Amino acid sequence: MKLLIIIFILSPIFIKSEEILECTTKKHIGLHFLGSEYEKILNYLGLKNFKIKLSRSRKDINLQEKNKQSKNNNYIPKTSHFFEIVIIKSSGYPIPMHCSWVYDIRYNKINDKDFNCVGFPEKDRVFSLDFNGNFMYSSRFEEFLQNKKKNKTLHSLIGVCK
Repeated sequence: MKLLIIIFILSPIFIKSEEILECTTKKHIGLHFLGSEYEKILNYLGLKNFKIKLSRSRKDINLQEKNKQSKNNNYIPKTSHFFEIVIIKSSGYPIPMHCSWVYDIRYNKINDKDFNCVGFPEKDRVFSLDFNGNFMYSSRFEEFLQNKKKNKTLHSLIGVCK
């Protein structure tokens, strides 16, 4: 019995929550401001096909909250959950982002609400990911505009991650 209680208490520590998804950009909004050869732009940016690494998955956040609630009847579940994702361009270059998921186990289903992320350390990028893997990534893509005037417009990529 003691062993079962110890395993139950320590289970969140042993849960491997890191998840890697393969992503493909399907369409864009605003890339025409950068040029007309969209495929070349996406390949140059390394964002036609790329990966994202999530430090925590929906399933793990949900399980952790349920475990805390079952251990303590007075526990008020968190409604905002914070984690990190790293966009890994096809070149291997990482883009870290801080994310939040507004989710309450008492009212929401695990497939409700998007993951919403902002660039880190600078908040110059936005990434949104829904339960089905649909994403929208918005950035200035300044690496494409080297030696050009600073761009203040965000351009968006839309696609799916599996």
